[in-house]
Amino acid sequence: MYFPKDNERIVMKSVLKTAFILVGLHTVLSAQSTVILFYKEALKTLLYQNTYTLQQKSRALSIEAKKKQRYLNLDAGMMYGTTDAKLLPHHFNTTDISITDTIDLFGKNVEEIHLIQLQMKEDRLLLQVQKEKLFLSLLNMITDYRMSEEKWHRKKKFYKKQVQFLIQLKSAVHAGAISKLELTRFENTMALFKVQLDKEEQVVTMMKAQLKLYSPHYAVPRLSSARLHSNLHRFLARSPQLKLNDNRAKQASQKIKQIEQSWMPDTVVGANRQFNDDPTANGDNYTLSMGLNMHFNGGMSHDIERQKVDALKIRSQKKALEIKRKAQYIAWKSDYETDRRSLDSLNKTLKKTEKTLQNVRTAYLQHYIDLNSYLQMMQENLTIQDAKITAKYNMIKSVIILNTLSKGTIYE
Repeated sequence: MYFPKDNERIVMKSVLKTAFILVGLHTVLSAQSTVILFYKEALKTLLYQNTYTLQQKSRALSIEAKKKQRYLNLDAGMMYGTTDAKLLPHHFNTTDISITDTIDLFGKNVEEIHLIQLQMKEDRLLLQVQKEKLFLSLLNMITDYRMSEEKWHRKKKFYKKQVQFLIQLKSAVHAGAISKLELTRFENTMALFKVQLDKEEQVVTMMKAQLKLYSPHYAVPRLSSARLHSNLHRFLARSPQLKLNDNRAKQASQKIKQIEQSWMPDTVVGANRQFNDDPTANGDNYTLSMGLNMHFNGGMSHDIERQKVDALKIRSQKKALEIKRKAQYIAWKSDYETDRRSLDSLNKTLKKTEKTLQNVRTAYLQHYIDLNSYLQMMQENLTIQDAKITAKYNMIKSVIILNTLSKGTIYE
């Protein structure tokens, strides 16, 4: 018999460890990637990206308009007048044609462009907030669907076992071992159970149809267990809500800068031609002019102070948003850990319950217990099965939420 050497054992352990890690990663990716694909199809269905693209195009056109307005902001005018002078035998006419160009010599439009650029970033962050809400909503729907589906399949399987037991009861009644009344009670219980199964099947079918509205070309993802690979730092760093608050604070500061520069002058360049048939004048004339136009607002200082208060208010909200985001992380992680422990416990309890139910069935057929005890044990088994499935899917949902929001894939 061949025994591996020490160095060969180390290599074998390393290979096995690597294989174990790869299997774990594959589970994580397969559990989350299918949900992401389904979610991205829903984005296309709801035209989220199309709306955002049109919004960005509108902002970009505004920037181009501001750039052109800096040096080309023309005003044209024409005025016709008739003058009747006492010392002249008849009236005379004047026609004025003028054109002026207001030039933003000191670059006030640059600050407006910067504000529009910040608004473009806000549009993107608002879209990310919408995307996160959609992802969480879809994941809740998927979880509820898969949870209800598995519960229905489990109950259907359980129902079939009880139908077999019903056949045994009928044989026992025929042999005179059990009364007809108890058979009738069990048949009534099974009839109600079947009605409940049919209702749950309809609910599952409805849930699937609703999900297909969002993503008609992808199957509803199957959720499987995955490892948690998230931490609070990455979870906060990816938060669009926190980034949105920072962006709005920058916009408030930018508005202050705009107000502070609003008094700076614009250069006005003009040309004027006058057609004049006044016999006492020198005839038609041309005028070229250049000047400065300044705007003074008596309430400027108050506007600046108001904007400073708004900026301070926005910045002060960041701490509350951080606390809220941390609370979300803590809640989802706590739910994951609680459901994981519950699942371990419920798995053990369910095995014991199923064994007990089998023993109780035998005991009933041998007249050691009554039908009520068996029906009670049936209900207990169903309750534990439901609790186990609920814990399983809630645990998976919490893992997918934490991993996905920390990775930031849905925001792309």
